[in-house]
Amino acid sequence: MNKIIKLITFLIIILLSSGCYNYKEINEYAIVSGISIDKDDDKYKVGIQIMNAKKDEESQNSLITFYGANGNTIYEALEKIMMDSPKELYLGHNEVIVINEELLKEKDPLNYLDFFMRDARIEKDSLVMIAKDEKAYNVLKIITPLETIPSRNLKATLGVADNYSGALTVVTIDEFISALRNDGVDAILPAVTITGKTQEGKKMENIEESDPETKLEFVTLGYFVNNKLKGYLSTDDAAGYNFLANTPQRTYINVLCDDNDNYATVRVSNSNAKQSIYFKNNKPYVSESITVEADLLEYNCKADFIESEKYINDLEKKVSNKVKKLVTSATNKLYKEEKSDVLEYGSLFYKKKYNDMKKLSYTKKNIINDLSFKFNVDVSISSTELSIKSVKGE
Repeated sequence: MNKIIKLITFLIIILLSSGCYNYKEINEYAIVSGISIDKDDDKYKVGIQIMNAKKDEESQNSLITFYGANGNTIYEALEKIMMDSPKELYLGHNEVIVINEELLKEKDPLNYLDFFMRDARIEKDSLVMIAKDEKAYNVLKIITPLETIPSRNLKATLGVADNYSGALTVVTIDEFISALRNDGVDAILPAVTITGKTQEGKKMENIEESDPETKLEFVTLGYFVNNKLKGYLSTDDAAGYNFLANTPQRTYINVLCDDNDNYATVRVSNSNAKQSIYFKNNKPYVSESITVEADLLEYNCKADFIESEKYINDLEKKVSNKVKKLVTSATNKLYKEEKSDVLEYGSLFYKKKYNDMKKLSYTKKNIINDLSFKFNVDVSISSTELSIKSVKGE
């Protein structure tokens, strides 16, 4: 009898504990997919993009709703938005955080991003980007044809650009805050801007055109110094940074293949940079050995690759020189001119050459002032794709 009572009691406990006591239907939430942060006088202007569950892709109505409020903190602004929203805000699916460039230049982001790391509801892999030459809340309102939800468009476009352009990189909120908190390391972020008329881009009519008047465009990488946005890299310098950071995936490189302004294009299929650091005459040096594997995509000069390997060898040397030029320009810009340690060389010296640094009175920060660089680039073109001859022939 006692066994039966115990069994019944056990089953009752299991049944009562198996349910989700705090369960809510998805339509009870306002799902936030994008957050913008601007400065409005002495307060933060926070905007949120909410996915409109009542609309569908075939509707002429907007698929998003936008709310905004000011606050002394991010949380205070979100609480004010909550008072205007008929549904509870759900931040678990947030995809992007767009921050105005003027705010990034004026104030250390650690002063206002603490909420994003403490709130367990927020995804730590939300992508962070700079709103360049535009308010961040305007970026989240631009509707584009291929992906009509702005936050998804930003995330997808940056992902494609990161894979193929070689001049951009994806940065999550977790990675951004980690770089800001790490003494001796400077952060880097991709920058997005609006091309065309901002007001027109907020209308559904913008996606009805074959060539929309207003678009979102990722333009470059912004670099930080002492936790504040200092400036932007050129496209070439951004590509050089990515080679050194081991982030390029399927980028391409153009090089001249004759004296008549004809070009060849190779696609980088794999790239790997290995650093060695040392002191010489009491000065710090960084030696970077970069290996690049590439495929030939286009060749507009005369060649017959099967008859002679000299065309491929010459092309490998030209690509090697181009990569070396890119990384040299990037390090000159970041380390010689701006003193921005986005590649974390100061921390690398501190980790591996601490005793030498201490003896020479170097710190993570001041050592980059005296850095000298040496680069060795080895390029291997393993495939010429479909044809072994140029269309021009030998």
